[in-house]
Amino acid sequence: MKLNRLFVTLPFLLNCTFVLPTFAQENSCDRTCLSRVLDSYLQAVITHNPAAAPLATIYRHTENSVVQPLGEGMWKSATGLGAMQRKYLDEFTGNAVYYGTLVESDVRAVVSLRIKVDNQKISEAEWFIGRENDAGVDGVAGTVLWDADYLTTGNPPQNRVVPVAQRSSREELIYITNSYWDGIVNRNPNIERAHPGCFREENGQKTTGNPLPPERVNDGGLNGLSDCRSGTSTFNVLNVAARRWAVVDVEAQVVVASAVFIREPGHPKRRNHFSDVFEIDGGLLRGIYTAMYYVEPTRAVPNWPPFDGNFPLAQSFGTTK
Repeated sequence: MKLNRLFVTLPFLLNCTFVLPTFAQENSCDRTCLSRVLDSYLQAVITHNPAAAPLATIYRHTENSVVQPLGEGMWKSATGLGAMQRKYLDEFTGNAVYYGTLVESDVRAVVSLRIKVDNQKISEAEWFIGRENDAGVDGVAGTVLWDADYLTTGNPPQNRVVPVAQRSSREELIYITNSYWDGIVNRNPNIERAHPGCFREENGQKTTGNPLPPERVNDGGLNGLSDCRSGTSTFNVLNVAARRWAVVDVEAQVVVASAVFIREPGHPKRRNHFSDVFEIDGGLLRGIYTAMYYVEPTRAVPNWPPFDGNFPLAQSFGTTK
């Protein structure tokens, strides 16, 4: 009986015409498409008109890890784009990032926005917003690192297309950025694949190029001045958790990735949740631009899957009575 069934089935299978699924083509959105969708989204936000954006029915929106209802948050507060604007695109993942300044009424913010595009519809929007009066690492309002002027005119990100022969591969770019975070966790600047003298700007504020004290002369740096590899011994970072790569823009040799600085248990410093824009030249990290904020002790971040950094540590954790 089983053999008869097989003989009946075989001619049917041989005469069938199989049609491959078409969802891969429907999901396609190249660089031009991603740029257009990102532009339309930003325009909809600053005009307070969600209906003008190509939003998917499953659209999810967070601002500094807090989920916002449609039409709330930046949909109400944003009134224009700032003078410094950059776009980074990744057709492989369907993600696009806007990094730069944005205006809320007459006040500027430094932002990194990631959107996820599926079938030319936006299913995710993740905002990192740095405001001048935000709380700093110790929780005091107005002490956050922030300098929109320097970001705009002092040392803005390059706006470039790198020649093909000078590009690192997608896998190499991810490796280079991951080595930076590994250097922080292991407190060893030699792990980091970076140019000596590499810079870092946090919400636009330059944090490198400062004289290194004698006891930190080997803590990265160049010619006695700090660089992006310096300071790992004083960061108080137990782990760089929730590492996520939003955009790997091979054409621009830029990686946009986010993570969370997890402090030592019970330490009063707040966790830092950030979106890093890594500029890479010749296979080495040239500099980092960050949009970031310091997280209240009880807030879960990043509030996006896989949620592996999505926990606050209690002040009493790890202490003895």
